[in-house]
Amino acid sequence: MSKRRKRSNLAGRRPLPQRRRENEWRDWPNLPTVLVDDIAGRLLLYDVAEYIRLRAACKEWRNCTADPSEGRNQLDPRFRPRRWIMLSNRTDGDGRRFLNLSTGASARVDLPELSRHHLETTTEGLLLLRDKANHAVRLLNPLTKALTDLPPVTEDLGGAYAVWSGPFQSAARIIYAGVSDETSPSSVVLLMADRHLGRAIAYANPVDQRWAVVDDEMWRPGIPMSCRFSSASTMQGRVYFVTVEGYIIQVRLCPEPRVVPVVVDQPNTKYNMFCYLVPPDDDHRRGGGMLMVRYYLNLYHLSDEERRIMTRRRKARDVIRVEHLVKEHRWNLIQVFEVDVAGKRLVPVEDIGRHRAVFVGDVACFSLSAKRFPCVAGNAIHMGALGARCPPVGVRYLADKTADPSFVFATDVPGLLDDISMKRYRQRIPELNLLPLARPCTLQEYLVCCAGVLGGLKD
Repeated sequence: MSKRRKRSNLAGRRPLPQRRRENEWRDWPNLPTVLVDDIAGRLLLYDVAEYIRLRAACKEWRNCTADPSEGRNQLDPRFRPRRWIMLSNRTDGDGRRFLNLSTGASARVDLPELSRHHLETTTEGLLLLRDKANHAVRLLNPLTKALTDLPPVTEDLGGAYAVWSGPFQSAARIIYAGVSDETSPSSVVLLMADRHLGRAIAYANPVDQRWAVVDDEMWRPGIPMSCRFSSASTMQGRVYFVTVEGYIIQVRLCPEPRVVPVVVDQPNTKYNMFCYLVPPDDDHRRGGGMLMVRYYLNLYHLSDEERRIMTRRRKARDVIRVEHLVKEHRWNLIQVFEVDVAGKRLVPVEDIGRHRAVFVGDVACFSLSAKRFPCVAGNAIHMGALGARCPPVGVRYLADKTADPSFVFATDVPGLLDDISMKRYRQRIPELNLLPLARPCTLQEYLVCCAGVLGGLKD
């Protein structure tokens, strides 16, 4: 019976193609333009690096697809390497290593531009550079090598802003940046600060001659909502930032430039809290929306009774007990919220999905797939490296409410980070490098440095 069935199955199969069909010649370079455009669009949804490989395949495909390095395409949302991050900056030569958080692909890219510019910050995978000679600001796409020229940061920009104090060019630092698609062409938004605690938001696009500022009553001294930047993120072409107080603000450029409060009803934290905005991941439908992570150094924002309840044995899982710290900072707390922009509220989140890992820090916030990177713990918050002992919490696991101590690194200057945070020394010694205590380095070590230290971990 089995032989009969086998014969019948073989008899029902389609005949094998003839040899002449196997060797049939196809004119791949001269595919219809519509078909090439469709393939290119699908690749752009996946990764801009694949689109670049498509254009590099042959001259015909390159001629019928848009060049991402052309002036009008340099800030096109389709060509931004959103899911790419630079792992290291302090390497010998011009080579830098980049990692794709979605696909796991990595690439070493030669960037000679970094020798002539200061790396100020990153946004959507783009590097914001300031010229060492004339303070000109440029946006570099590390994959397409497109260099977008923006107006220089000059002293007269500070004079146009009433709250700003001191010379703008010499004292200002670009803390965060974002790309707003509300204008055409897209505009770059700079969140800036000076040493006197002045704050400003400036914006410009490649056709502008100078930067403009967003002037608003919110910035006036003495206003309760006077903004101090804590983190920034871009979602659906709009720029958002969170303040030290936990307010979430949108920078709106159209129809007129202004800042729009999104979430403002927050508890008084007495400056013991760090807030971080995490951009949405690839799949928003599966709990991958924009998140806000709160990290409390202590529990002083709670009443005495609330602290007693939180630190009781049955509630201890909600807080993190840190050993070998002074009494004031013995208890830490990490909270996660999903940002409901339409409802202008924060929704508490107890689970971000077993395949999502979030990294937060003063430099960058991002998430990746623990399924793509099995060595990274999923459903967990990884705190970016700020120094040798700050923050004391390294990884917070949301499923069982446990926590790991932070990673410890060395520096080029022995003993420099023993009792002080990286954030303070980064302003005085910009070339300071973090070094691993042991090699080979783990991917988590690289990523916590990318989140907390500009330039990442030294190779």
